[in-house]
Amino acid sequence: MDLTTFEETSTAGTSGVVLFAGVLCGTTGTALARLAPHASPLSAGAMRLLIGGITLAAIALVGGRRPSDLATHRGWLAAGAVAVALYQICFFTGTTRTGVALATVIALGSAPVFSGIINATIVRRPPTAAWAAGTTLAVVGITLIARSQPSARTDVGGIIASLGAGLGWAIYAMIGQQRIRAGLDSTACMAAMFTGGAVLSLPLLAIGDARWMGSGKGVVLSLYLGIVTVGVVYTCLGWGLRKLSAPTVVTLTLAEPMTAAVLATLVLHQAIGAAGWIGIGIVLAALVIAARARDLSAAPGSRERALSPVAVVGCVEAGSPSVPLIVSVHQVVASGLDEGADCDRTGFELTGTPQRRGRASDPRSFAGTGGRPVRRAGLPADLDP
Repeated sequence: MDLTTFEETSTAGTSGVVLFAGVLCGTTGTALARLAPHASPLSAGAMRLLIGGITLAAIALVGGRRPSDLATHRGWLAAGAVAVALYQICFFTGTTRTGVALATVIALGSAPVFSGIINATIVRRPPTAAWAAGTTLAVVGITLIARSQPSARTDVGGIIASLGAGLGWAIYAMIGQQRIRAGLDSTACMAAMFTGGAVLSLPLLAIGDARWMGSGKGVVLSLYLGIVTVGVVYTCLGWGLRKLSAPTVVTLTLAEPMTAAVLATLVLHQAIGAAGWIGIGIVLAALVIAARARDLSAAPGSRERALSPVAVVGCVEAGSPSVPLIVSVHQVVASGLDEGADCDRTGFELTGTPQRRGRASDPRSFAGTGGRPVRRAGLPADLDP
């Protein structure tokens, strides 16, 4: 399998993982309606974050991650925790004031837009035409789904709160991507942000009516929401952020409202009408376009391309016995992997100091580890040579 085929297959698989996370997240409303229809959205959301953060932390610890791994990222992770809490508080404020359907459309529909703007202005990766087309279609589709449910109420405060939720989602997705690609384990990153967000959201437990948690169904619901719709979902999304840009991941999670609408019809027997089914079809088409689009990690029109860690090692190991130890590499940008391609500091971090800029075929290009295969911190074991 050549490099291009490997990259395309890897990206398609990662997109599938993110879509699966979106589908799981779309079960939240149905679970609430079946197990605790009178549960307070505020207390349910706070409990979901609390159990979810604990679940993510447990997964990270079982994987051998240590709290000390977070030390160099703590400022960014604190900002991510604030963004998680912002999403939680704003989303449930929006659902209370405008209704679930409209709040969901505004929050999830605006998140890809905010994410694309952040990626273009801060990360300096402008959106591709395919991503923009897929995102636009998805927003149109979920708008049709929402319009088929006549529960929406126009409320300026609720609309602003829902936009705040979309901005929060875009911010913590971007922070997660940047920290993961800086070498932090994806699950540890998500655990830190969601545990911090849960602590900031604890007052919601006091505001909302929490009596529903005392029943057997309430316990089952709390565990499901925390373990599945946060623990499993954000483990998958963290994995997705290793390979895909934040805007692509945010767009693919628009599978959530589509799943919620289908489950509402099949399980809760709520009619969504012809417009809703058309919207579902549009969202499906949009997700296919977004999943197949060239990812935003590599700037369109540039000679640079995103390389997998495996490809980078091949490039470095083409050198001589002296190659530097590579650390914290998830996506390295280089000019190419052909014989003679430049393999210097561009786009990745080295523990050694390159003696001179050279070519992959030049055995004198680097001084470092004596040609031994190296273990790179922060990379999944299955991607290590």
